[in-house]
Order: sequence, then structure tokens, then C-alpha cells
Amino acid sequence: MARRGMKSALCFVLFGVLCSAPAFAGSISIVSVQPLSSSVSLGSNFTLDINIANVTDLYAFQFDIGFGPSVLQAMGVLEGPFLATGGNTSFFPGFIDNGAGNITFIANTLLGPGPGVNGSGTLIILQFLASGVGISTIDISNLILLDSNLNQIDATTESGTVTVTSPIPEPSGILTVGFGVVWMAGALRRELRI
Repeated sequence: MARRGMKSALCFVLFGVLCSAPAFAGSISIVSVQPLSSSVSLGSNFTLDINIANVTDLYAFQFDIGFGPSVLQAMGVLEGPFLATGGNTSFFPGFIDNGAGNITFIANTLLGPGPGVNGSGTLIILQFLASGVGISTIDISNLILLDSNLNQIDATTESGTVTVTSPIPEPSGILTVGFGVVWMAGALRRELRI
């Protein structure tokens, strides 16, 4: 009888653990590059968002961004709207080093006492110039998220990729160049005959 009671208690505990595991796993905050994958033309200016999902009581954050300096040049960092939904903020756009391909110490915090913000939204907006043909990863590193009691919030990160392509000339441009080459060849041939 005691054995059956222990078995029932063990099954109940295991059932509770299994039922609560997905809820716990789903509550981890995710900081990600959005869109995760994008394609832009050489010479174009574009933006990427750094978003957060499933956060509770976010009061402050800090992180670094890494990118391929042979493909991209960082032009600026703007404050996203998410943290400011909780009140006044103090935003620092970090230090851009296009030679090394990083932006360090991007930071933002709410001011004064009070709770942090909950939910999902955009933390920052990155401004880039597509300066070379190729593929660049956009990495988030040294991530620190703090709640209103200045306790660290657990989170995972998701990197992104940007593909920079060379613009393809329009067909009319190719035809114009082709006609120009044929005309020059004909003119050169006539000149050689003279």
C-alpha cells in the first residue's frame, strides 16, 4: 500500500515538472536581430532592429554589436521605442568602430524608481551602409538585462545575416553598352583602312 502511494506521489511530481517545463522555457527572454536574414544592394543605406521578446520588468540593458567591416559600415544607433514605454530613459548609442566591425557599450535605462517594462518590442535601431559585396553576420554579445531591482534577467540571443549584392545593370543599359562597343569596333576598323 505504501509502495502504491509513493508511486502515485512520484508520478504526480513528474507530471508537475513536465507540465511546468514548457512554460518556464517559453518565458526566457530572446534578444534578436530583425529581420534575421536580409539582402540589400551595394551602396544602399538600411536599418536593422534589435528586438526583445518575452521580457518581464526590464529596467536597463547593455550589449555590443559585431558585423563584417568589409561588407558593412555602421552609420548610427537610434533608441528603440520599447523601454521608453515605461517612462523617461537615458540612452547611450555606444562607440562605433568600423575598422574592427563593432559597436560597443550600447546602453539604455529607465530613470527614477518604478517598475520595468513587460512584453516585446524594439530596443534599438541600427543604421548601416552596404559598403562591400558579401555576407555579414550581425552578432549580439556581452548582453546584460536588468530588472527594476537591478537583478540580471536571463536571456538568449539570435544573430542575423545581411547579404550585400552588386546591382545588376538594367537590360537597356546593357544594350546601350553593346551598341557602343559595336559602333567603336566599326569606327576603329574604318580608321585602320584609311
